[in-house]
Amino acid sequence: MKKLLIAIALAASSAAPADETTLCPDGAGPKSAVEGYGKNLRDHEFAAAYDFVTAKMTDGKPREEWAALQKKMFELGGVELGAADLRAPHTVGTAKDCATEAIVPNVLRAKDVLNNQGSTEFEIYTVVKTGERWQVDSQETLFDEPAIHKWFPGEKIPEFKETK
Repeated sequence: MKKLLIAIALAASSAAPADETTLCPDGAGPKSAVEGYGKNLRDHEFAAAYDFVTAKMTDGKPREEWAALQKKMFELGGVELGAADLRAPHTVGTAKDCATEAIVPNVLRAKDVLNNQGSTEFEIYTVVKTGERWQVDSQETLFDEPAIHKWFPGEKIPEFKETK
């Protein structure tokens, strides 16, 4: 039981920034990786989106296979993504700069077949610098209100509207 409680506490804490997290001095690179990834997904340019993600995000799949899977998921799910609302990138953990890794918060508005009214999602992207290129290494959607308020201070969390 103790191990389960520790695992739950660690999982809950991983979404929240550490107290020493600060804004990146220059967040243009990290922000552009998330922006490029999101734009290509919105435009259904999945093969182009591949350039903005690491092998971890593609599960090591080659471009054509990954792009085909993304296309199928978007089509079957009726996914429509709204414009990105990217926030300033932050340092990761105790790092003092964003030289090789950063976290980029984003507010996403999206629709799909199960959510035709659209929803507001609070996301954080971890981006890493691989060579000269910044790429998205992970994406997490936040559901915990305290974590949302830490990454998106002052943001109003919309109420869910049930469909009839």
